[in-house]
Amino acid sequence: MSSNFDFLQGNEDSMGYFRAANFLEQEYAIGNYASELTSARKIAENVVKFILDQNYMDNDATFAQNLKTVKYHHLLNQQLVDLLYAIKQPGNEASHTLEQYNKQDGVAALQQVIQLMYWFAKTYCDYEGEIQPFVEPAQRSLYTTSERHMIYSLSGDNSDGNWPRYTGLEKVGETTASQDLEKDWSPNSDYLRSEAHHRISQYMKTSGVPYNLDWVELAHRKVSDTWFDDHDVHRVLLKSGFKRDAAFEKQGAKEWFQVSADQVKQAIAAVKNGRESIDGPVQATGKIELRPEQQDAVDKTANTFKTKYKMLWNAKMRFGKTLSALKLIKKENYAKVLIMTHRPVVAEGWFDDFEKIGMPESGYKYGSKRDQDLSLEALQREAEKYVYFASIQDLRGSKAFGGTVADKNQLVKDTQWDLVIIDEAHEGTQTDLAQQVIDGVVTPKYTRVLELSGTPFNLLDQYDADEVYTWDYVMEQQAKYSWDSEHPNGERNPYVGLPSVSMYTFEIKNRFKSPEFLDDDKSFNFREFFKVDDETGKFVYADKVNRFLDNISSRDERSNYPFSTLEFRNNLRHTLWLMPSVKSAKAMKTALENHPVFGFYKIVNIVDKDTSDNVVTATDSDLKRVNDAITDHPARTHTITLTVRKMTTGVTIKPWTGVLFLSNTNSAMQYLQAAFRAQTPYEDEEFGRKTNCYIFDFAPDRALKVMAASRQMSTGVGKLQTSDQRAKLGELLNFLPIIGEEGQGMQAYQVDTLLTQLKKVYAEKAVQSGFDDDSLYNDELLKLTNSDLEMFNDIKAIVGQSKAEKKPDTIDVNHQGLDDEQYEKAIQAEKKPKKERSEEEQADIDRKNALKKQRKSMISVLRGISIRIPMMIYGMDIDIDQNVDINKFVDLVDAQSWSEFMPQGITKDKFRQISKYYDPEVFIEAGRIIRHRVKELDQLDPIERTLQIADVFSTFKNPDKETVLTPWRVVNMQLGKTIGGYSFFDDAYQNSTKDGKQIAEWRTTDLTNQIFSNDAHILEINSKTGLYPLYVATSLYYQEFQKLNEVTAGKFSAQDLEDLWADILDRNVFAVAKTPMAKTIAERTLTGYKHYQTHIVYVDEIVETARQSIDAGVKKIKEAFKYMKFDVVIGNPPYQEQAGGTSSSDKPIYHLFMDMSYELAPKTVLITPARFLFGAGATPKDWNEKMLSDKHLKVILYEQDSSAVFPRTDIKGGVVITLRDESQDFGAIETFTAYPELQSILKKVSGNVDVTGDIRQIIYSQNKLNLDVLYKEYPDSKQEISSGGRDRRLESNIFSKLPIFHDSKKTDTDLSILGLISNKRLYKYVDRKYIDQDSENLYKFKVMLPKSNGSGFLGEALSSPLIGGPNVGYTRSFIGIGAFDSLEEAKNALKYVKTKFVRILLGVLKITQDNNPDKWAKVPIQDFSNNSDIDWSVSVSSIDEQLFNKYQFEANEIDFIQKRAQEMD
Repeated sequence: MSSNFDFLQGNEDSMGYFRAANFLEQEYAIGNYASELTSARKIAENVVKFILDQNYMDNDATFAQNLKTVKYHHLLNQQLVDLLYAIKQPGNEASHTLEQYNKQDGVAALQQVIQLMYWFAKTYCDYEGEIQPFVEPAQRSLYTTSERHMIYSLSGDNSDGNWPRYTGLEKVGETTASQDLEKDWSPNSDYLRSEAHHRISQYMKTSGVPYNLDWVELAHRKVSDTWFDDHDVHRVLLKSGFKRDAAFEKQGAKEWFQVSADQVKQAIAAVKNGRESIDGPVQATGKIELRPEQQDAVDKTANTFKTKYKMLWNAKMRFGKTLSALKLIKKENYAKVLIMTHRPVVAEGWFDDFEKIGMPESGYKYGSKRDQDLSLEALQREAEKYVYFASIQDLRGSKAFGGTVADKNQLVKDTQWDLVIIDEAHEGTQTDLAQQVIDGVVTPKYTRVLELSGTPFNLLDQYDADEVYTWDYVMEQQAKYSWDSEHPNGERNPYVGLPSVSMYTFEIKNRFKSPEFLDDDKSFNFREFFKVDDETGKFVYADKVNRFLDNISSRDERSNYPFSTLEFRNNLRHTLWLMPSVKSAKAMKTALENHPVFGFYKIVNIVDKDTSDNVVTATDSDLKRVNDAITDHPARTHTITLTVRKMTTGVTIKPWTGVLFLSNTNSAMQYLQAAFRAQTPYEDEEFGRKTNCYIFDFAPDRALKVMAASRQMSTGVGKLQTSDQRAKLGELLNFLPIIGEEGQGMQAYQVDTLLTQLKKVYAEKAVQSGFDDDSLYNDELLKLTNSDLEMFNDIKAIVGQSKAEKKPDTIDVNHQGLDDEQYEKAIQAEKKPKKERSEEEQADIDRKNALKKQRKSMISVLRGISIRIPMMIYGMDIDIDQNVDINKFVDLVDAQSWSEFMPQGITKDKFRQISKYYDPEVFIEAGRIIRHRVKELDQLDPIERTLQIADVFSTFKNPDKETVLTPWRVVNMQLGKTIGGYSFFDDAYQNSTKDGKQIAEWRTTDLTNQIFSNDAHILEINSKTGLYPLYVATSLYYQEFQKLNEVTAGKFSAQDLEDLWADILDRNVFAVAKTPMAKTIAERTLTGYKHYQTHIVYVDEIVETARQSIDAGVKKIKEAFKYMKFDVVIGNPPYQEQAGGTSSSDKPIYHLFMDMSYELAPKTVLITPARFLFGAGATPKDWNEKMLSDKHLKVILYEQDSSAVFPRTDIKGGVVITLRDESQDFGAIETFTAYPELQSILKKVSGNVDVTGDIRQIIYSQNKLNLDVLYKEYPDSKQEISSGGRDRRLESNIFSKLPIFHDSKKTDTDLSILGLISNKRLYKYVDRKYIDQDSENLYKFKVMLPKSNGSGFLGEALSSPLIGGPNVGYTRSFIGIGAFDSLEEAKNALKYVKTKFVRILLGVLKITQDNNPDKWAKVPIQDFSNNSDIDWSVSVSSIDEQLFNKYQFEANEIDFIQKRAQEMD
């Protein structure tokens, strides 16, 4: 017996207790008695919970209360109650006191738990065996990584006649063998027998049964170089017709068989030769059987794909995603399959598994761009079914997907794929460029998409619960340890080769307490500790690094460092070390090779040729270097592989048994990818079978946070379900113990520690998402009252709903929430199997699930408020360490800033009403993270700090059109294209890196030398983030730094650089802020927490002042800056103010800031809405004309799709960057077009228009009412007519306002009126006396078009134009072209408006959905009669050709029109 608790392994219900009890023995063995007593109490507490659950009683109270309930209801006899109290009391004391416990206490606790578990197994788990003698647990070697097994056959020695029970029986068991490779390991050798006796006697002698060891040999198959166990031998014996001893089996002893020793030897030989029975044939080994969870993933995905189009496999490393995905392809018979990844090194693995699983035999061929594989062209020629592998990097670089390289991948885009598989989906798939690739290969409503990832933390929010298949480490280990109890017939355990993982954490900061080694969170800063001198290439703190290496390789009984003994070093022969930088890895290699202990290791620095710390992809040569160092005999060598990020994902080095973290890795995704690198199955004859691997981390807080996050991501447990949370985290610690330094030794962490860290995980997630994440809220949203729900509907009316969510219905006030008791009932009911739930319990669950869906709706409402909070926290002028809860946050924001940043109508009082739905701890921690993250940047060089500040702002969201935050890319583009400066993007302003390196280049324009000078005064007209002044300050700093470096020959101090930055802020940079909060945000961006002198000025009521008078606004700004003369004004002015009162139109204000800017400086560079360029929008018409005739104004960039500039923001008509320079004559814009071809087309057509006129001559707006007749017969109708009853127009909603319109004709003289109801076209009839008869086309033929059409994209189709005959009118929803006498002319006009020619010219001025007559000003009128110079009888495309000839268009102009304009039939 290897454990006193082995009897618990025979049943699924007791299996969980076995792991906990086994760990209890380990704690006893290492003398950690206090921790053992605490663990014993935990087992007893769970037994009590189980008993209450079995009796359908609430079990969520404390242990003490639950135990009182058990006692009160007489659920156990007094002896068992006393036993539970005896376990509970010392466990409580051990948890809460510093008292020392001894071995006697440990033995007592162990024996009490054994007694309790035997009772539990007999009562609930059908155990019928006898209580076995107690075996004192022996200390196991720390850091054991592999086992070599011996199979033995022994019989009971009945030579004295006292043991007849054992006659004719053989016990077939296994035990471990030593790792001494120099001994005689031949079958039944004296050494093997000695080893076997030594181990067997430890547990046989306690039973008192004498025995004979009949046979022993290694459990190793030489043919396959794999290990087997006693279950494999048992299976062969059973299939060969031999029986277990029934009496022993009933007692749980399944190793006793009615066989001879020779028959056992034959069974062992059969296992070694691959036979299933002694006389059976050798079994083929090629067939691959999926494990149960792999098959489950395939089946669930196939089922999901019947109704949905995407699926995510959130499956741990080593799940076998490749094999399982290929099995899915075969199962569903997908013909065209594309596999994409950001990590092309995995191509080899896909091809190998393609062959292994028999894809060729199923008619599939494989292709890729590798030389040895078929091309896509060849696949399409030669195969009906194929799998094509492609690199996302390669695809995104090609023109087919928006890149710059020739269309080498056009066929990939043109193929209609049945299934697209994205491997390693967590990497590089969330960028805009990668998304372009994915969108390009996916046919909507056809292509299925399967994403594969072991750490999809950045993907989970994009999937519904039924679109995710999860398989994590805990699930794997549960399956491994419960296999035998769930498969009592001895089926082979497919998980046996998957190693267990343990984590050991060490507080390095306790040994190196210098303040420079602590970051702002008081965590150890590895980047600083391992800093390298650029000139020497050696560690700056070399003495401390060497002391660290001495520490971890020297014996310390308290800490048990991983390399501190020869035994530990032999266990951990091959490890991966993560360093903070490429430079530190190079220095570490030197330090290790010169160290007295590590000098005996082969050190492989896998990043020695890298120039960036961010290289992730490993090459085949990298893998070869590591494997060559390990050699073919890993049990005889020692290696250390040094890396930064390379080889931490997607690659396998099987002999690795440990991973050391010596870097500041905070990404849970990156951490877990690296941490589980060593959990690869591996076995060979010398090494044995890998059974355990280890994670060593020298920053415990970080380690705990990441592991808590990993379990949370796998379960999706709600934050208020603390009992479930505790259970899930308890499972994690059960299968992945985390052991850290505590007092004078090492101790396992408990669940409470992880729960604390989990709050930090939620906060980090909230910060990274810009408060656009569910983790910010608590489950109080499931407990709403009617008044709460009504309040939410009020808020929804104010802020609308998140576009990121599917739009739900109005929040139902009949779906009020659960109270605490109902909530707990639903939670408890969910734990029961469906068939055991009562109708009432199922109803509670259904109601809770319905409320969960409604919770999403409510969160989408709160999102519109929440995403405004992070930037306000960022800018708050408070002490860095001050905890700001949600109420204090409200108090700290001034009234004016609150009004500016929050949606109109969300007052402070209304916000306080909803504050209870925010998790208070997460809110406080998220604020602390934001402030501390910014504070940490104060230590950086200004240029590096600029980049990091830009990263911070990338997490902030655009709340609405009134508060458009300018992305850092756009700031660089706007200023780089106009005034130049130090830019951090490529020439196209799309990418910030090139060849893995940050781009940082000086850009020069005609204005650069004028603007960037020592005495320059640069003003931002409306500072919201401070990124504009940050750009110019950084550019000026770069220039001054170059001068300083040259003058001092590089001899300057950090203080010199700081003074340089401070001087620039004081001398050159200025900004206007509309609110006090905007001022502090900009100051934080420029100065961090160093409080340099700045000139960011809050100018009160600047919008209202400018609205009254531009001169007054200019004066106010000049006074604020003491009449400073500015060289240039830059920025992104506010666009509009929300409409007040009954008005539904927001008022533009950007034109006011443009006018003020032109008065403040001779040069101005602004980004604004572009509607004024087309005479559109609500800016004054005379102002629009002034701008278009201003010879000093130049359009630098026009973008019709505003979301390409401001992500997720829709600004009708697009946006424009303009430069105004009063010293330059650019020529008036007059008519703006974004394309040179369109400009030349317009020029050719305009000459004709000037002579013959444009089509507006025959465009007529809606018909009008005869108000005199209407009011005479319907006097009350005057109340329904706008403008005090004076508006004669047939407004769009006229059908619902007046009773004169009917569904059918009342008289033969009734008029037919075309209009809209609920956006659907229909005709209503009206007596002609109510309609003004002066209309020119009412009794004529005309073409009717919607007055609102499309979105304003050039060449877009018109929405179903139609011909209206005489006696047909229309409401304001339409316009009419023509007043024709004949139907033929109307048909000709209809063909004309369908031409590409017309729609291209219409697009010159129509840049929004508005299709009013003025937008047609550039479209020439034609003669639509039979006397026309155009033959109207031909097709629309032929008419286009005639028009091209008429206006003498060149080939490039025709090509432009043909490509840009959509076809219309």
